[in-house]
Amino acid sequence: PQSAHITLAVYNLLGQEVDRLVDKVMVSGHYTAVWNGTNVQGLTVASGIYRYRLSSSTGFSETKRVILLK
Repeated sequence: PQSAHITLAVYNLLGQEVDRLVDKVMVSGHYTAVWNGTNVQGLTVASGIYRYRLSSSTGFSETKRVILLK
């Protein structure tokens, strides 16, 4: 466990970044992030399948799928 720069971003299926939820240095621990279904401009996005990517400056990167239902 160590401090690292963490990035958590949401992407549409075209690979375009929809929103960036976390982009800062964080110490090790457990955290929760909530995406309210809006984009960077604060506009509501359409229902559908999105991907989120969690990456850190230590080289860790993980991408998973999320379904947004309204």
